Amino acid sequence: MKRILLSIAAIVVLVGAAQPVEVAATLEAQGFFVEAGSGADPEAVENAVTEARFAGGDLSIAVLATEPSGGAPVFADNTLDAMGGTGTVFVVAPETVAWASQGDVYSREQLDAATDASLDGATDTEVVELFVSTLIDRPVGGAEPGGGGGLPWGWIILGVIVLGGVFIFWRASRSSKEAKQKSIDQARSEVKRRLDAVANDIIDLEDEVSASDDPAVPVLYASATEQYAKALGAYEHATVPQELLDMAEDLDMAIWRLDSVEALLDGQPMPPKPEKPQPTAPPPAGSPLTAPPRVPPTTYRRPNRSRSSGTTALMTGLLMGSMGSRRRSARPSSTRSSGSSTRSRSSSSGRMRGGGRRRG
Repeated sequence: MKRILLSIAAIVVLVGAAQPVEVAATLEAQGFFVEAGSGADPEAVENAVTEARFAGGDLSIAVLATEPSGGAPVFADNTLDAMGGTGTVFVVAPETVAWASQGDVYSREQLDAATDASLDGATDTEVVELFVSTLIDRPVGGAEPGGGGGLPWGWIILGVIVLGGVFIFWRASRSSKEAKQKSIDQARSEVKRRLDAVANDIIDLEDEVSASDDPAVPVLYASATEQYAKALGAYEHATVPQELLDMAEDLDMAIWRLDSVEALLDGQPMPPKPEKPQPTAPPPAGSPLTAPPRVPPTTYRRPNRSRSSGTTALMTGLLMGSMGSRRRSARPSSTRSSGSSTRSRSSSSGRMRGGGRRRG
């Protein structure tokens, strides 16, 4: 019964269907990907990812408009590879759904149960919400855990046992604070890596800038150095997500100026100055996604340079849900698992996979 409407959309997607590498880049930046032409509500998918990450996992979700070659299982596996091989990727396609996971908090049983519940979703949005609500065992959007429509017995019991409910609330509050601090620490680590890369590139370019006859080159170089110093100073004092995101904009602008210096030195036109796009949907209240829109990557870069752009986008993804995410940390000691691991991250489990054909 799935997607009989594939007429013109199918032809378009055959030409420009999403590829795992492209989807991986978006998942690393914001945690979710919704392909144009799919039936998913981007805001609902974003909220589901946020709920999952608040609950403690490292889940990313991709919704595709057409069935990929090999189905959702192959696409999920290849996407996780492109993201560094750690975490959990859930892919929703018109006919199949699948997950691939490694080094995350979820067990195979949890992911299989969530997948089984999601197969009954009548729409892409329902599939996503059923999967996440079952995975974290609490309502998400219009979905209940396990696909049920009534109030779970656990909530009824908690409503009766007041002291138990208070205790759970206290534990959840403390866990949320710890998770938020963990995400900030991980984001600071990634920013420091990029700051170090920019510092090295500034040093490497110094001689070329001094020898250049182009008057714009030293001006841009000096401006990049000043912007880098500003970003470094902000980094040393940043303690909350918003301060890290503000600092990331300064770092992205320093990177753009260095890109411009390289372009002029190589006889190429300067790349366009990046602009901050308007957000497509308002983020949930109190979410780290209230940060400024990300600065898009520039269009010129010498291949041997180690710096990278898009720091604001990366920080948004890292801080989303106030939980630590991998974002290409590629933990060397952990092996992959395409479907699960245990509630405490297991470094001994291999990649696990799972999926099925949609019934809704």
